[in-house]
Amino acid sequence: MRASELVILYFVVLITLVVVFVVIPSWRRRLQRQEMLKGIAVGDTVITAGGVVARVVAREETTLILQLNENSDCLMRVMIQAVQGATLKDPGSEHVD
Repeated sequence: MRASELVILYFVVLITLVVVFVVIPSWRRRLQRQEMLKGIAVGDTVITAGGVVARVVAREETTLILQLNENSDCLMRVMIQAVQGATLKDPGSEHVD
C-alpha cells in the first residue's frame, strides 16, 4: 500500500470510530430524553434543571405546572425542556422533605 492509501484508510477508520462512539450514543440519549419528556403526565414527580423536585399538576403544550409541596398551594410554571428527570406516579415518592 502506498502512503496516500494508508492516510485515506486512517481517516475512514477514524471517522467510523467517531460515528460509533460519539454520534450514535448522542442520538440515543436525545431520543430517550424526548421519550421521557413526552411521557410526563399529571401526578408524576419531576426534577428540574435547577434541582427543584415537584409534582406535575397540569401539562400544557410547552410548559408544566408543578406543585412544590403537597401541603401548600405553591405552584410553579416551567418549560418542559427544563425537566432533567421524571418518575412515574408513586404514592411513596410524592413526599418531599
